[in-house]
Amino acid sequence: MSPDPERTRQAAPGALLGTLVGDALGAPYEGSPPTTTEKARGRLERALARTPRPYTDDTQMALALAQHLLGHPHVDPDALAAAFRDAFEPWRGYGGGMHRIHDAWECGLPTAQAARVAFAEGSLGNGAAMRIAPIGVRWGHDPERLADVAARSAQPTHVHPVGEDGAVVQARAVGRAVARGGFTPQDLAELAEEAATDELARGLAEAASFEWPASLGDPHVAIADRLGHEVLADRSVPTACWVAATSADPGEAMLRALGVGGDTDTIAAMAVAIRGAADGGEAVPGELVDACEGSPQVRAVADELADAALGGDAA
Repeated sequence: MSPDPERTRQAAPGALLGTLVGDALGAPYEGSPPTTTEKARGRLERALARTPRPYTDDTQMALALAQHLLGHPHVDPDALAAAFRDAFEPWRGYGGGMHRIHDAWECGLPTAQAARVAFAEGSLGNGAAMRIAPIGVRWGHDPERLADVAARSAQPTHVHPVGEDGAVVQARAVGRAVARGGFTPQDLAELAEEAATDELARGLAEAASFEWPASLGDPHVAIADRLGHEVLADRSVPTACWVAATSADPGEAMLRALGVGGDTDTIAAMAVAIRGAADGGEAVPGELVDACEGSPQVRAVADELADAALGGDAA
């Protein structure tokens, strides 16, 4: 299937600006408890009061991945590791595991070995998923290839099956939003069927079946408890997908993610990326985009990525 030109040109900035907005505006509330929509709106207002709001490792790695895809559409894990190494700015909020991997790269350790220096079996975290939106844009029209490329993109840092599957699931979610121009609870059920690990399949199935009566108020505490809001891939990717599927637009997804709390920047980055891919770049509120550091660069890279996706499937 060939990508739809209009859809791709709308979805590319939506996905990448969604990553940026969710990351930069969610970062001040990393580790915060779940809260109401009203209080989440207050969190957003306070984040907007300090501009330009800097982005974190989520966006920095997404930009590095996007630029890598321009020359390596199927991903070269060794070259991608080098791109991540060269882009690394330690003050962006990288976790301790990523610092150790970066040090291993600097010492010349092979990519496959460096990915295990922090965790012998590999990381179960959401670090490979948080940066994956560019792959959803580039390969959203080809789900089978998308899954393979997404898995390869995880290899420099995430070789545990759960960490890798989190990246593939998130890439599939963005890719569906790109190709279909929407993202609904039905997509959650389909993603659960496609998940490679029991952990992600269970979380997505729970997300697909979650119902919350309006009479009980905001569901954020229940979602954080049942689906999770931690850094583990299976306790954050399904949550982000649920936020995207139950939000009307990227702005609402931002508020829901702030309401869920926990690993707020990454959950918001993933959720708003999906919703942005579904609704297009113009649907991401301009006041949120303008408040974030790096928005012109993100727009430019998104346009280049759209051009690459529409240029045909590289051999």
